Amino acid sequence: MKLISDFLGGILRAVIKVALLLLTVLFVLGVLIVGLVVVLAAVIRFLLTGRKPAVVTTFTRFNQAARQFRPGNWSGHAAGASPDSADVVDVQAHEVRSAPPHLPPSNIEKFR
Repeated sequence: MKLISDFLGGILRAVIKVALLLLTVLFVLGVLIVGLVVVLAAVIRFLLTGRKPAVVTTFTRFNQAARQFRPGNWSGHAAGASPDSADVVDVQAHEVRSAPPHLPPSNIEKFR
């Protein structure tokens, strides 16, 4: 009797292991398929709208902001400036007016 129960127990354990292995494979494949569908839908959406995904723009901005703190970037130039950019900027000339006259000392005391 012990031989039959051991044999049936071994078969049952093998069937349970195979079933769990199949369920694990199905779960992993399901997650991969769902991820692939989401990525494809996002790519199609971004191609139709012409806008980059927020993740791409966020990491691009972060990398641009962090570029100034990288070790090889201490040449004295700003993070976005090219080394051959000019220091002179052309602006519209305008008249600088003189400052308004100061208040007499007696009026200053009122505002303190």
